[in-house]
Amino acid sequence: MALSRQYPPSLPLAQPWRRAIATTIDFILIWLTSVVGIRPGAAIQWGQLFVFALVWWLLRVAMVNRNKGQSPGHWLMNVRLLDQRQRTPDLLSLSKRELVIGVGALLALAGLESQGPSMAFMILALPLAVDCSLAWIDEEHRTLHDRLGGTKVYRCRRGFALDRKLIELVSKIRKDLP
Repeated sequence: MALSRQYPPSLPLAQPWRRAIATTIDFILIWLTSVVGIRPGAAIQWGQLFVFALVWWLLRVAMVNRNKGQSPGHWLMNVRLLDQRQRTPDLLSLSKRELVIGVGALLALAGLESQGPSMAFMILALPLAVDCSLAWIDEEHRTLHDRLGGTKVYRCRRGFALDRKLIELVSKIRKDLP
């Protein structure tokens, strides 16, 4: 009898729309937290940008490393970040990965805070949009920051299943309407 290693079945890759919603949830949470750094009357909100960068690292690197590959947005959408061996990435890989997307998010925040949705926002959000749009055209749904960190985003059972709960709620509301 030959002994062979039993590997768990491969997890399915997360769809780009799940990843986009999860990242948007994280961005909004971090943005709302960063308003404590706002100084009234300042032209450039350095305090807010610093708090944003710090909280981004805490939620998207430290928490992901300790929480089996899930940030709050990933947990809500049932997705998980894993390395090539399907393990939770180490802090260095996560930091490299999040440096790319974090700088893009920070630029988008600076553009958004400058004058609201304007040309400055569109220009400053362009690096983030280009990076994240690669997930839509890549067959493995990997972005530039995934490739730099050596990671992939997979669907998993662990989480809140926000998407399914919203679909159930909408279908229930549709049934109750005349």
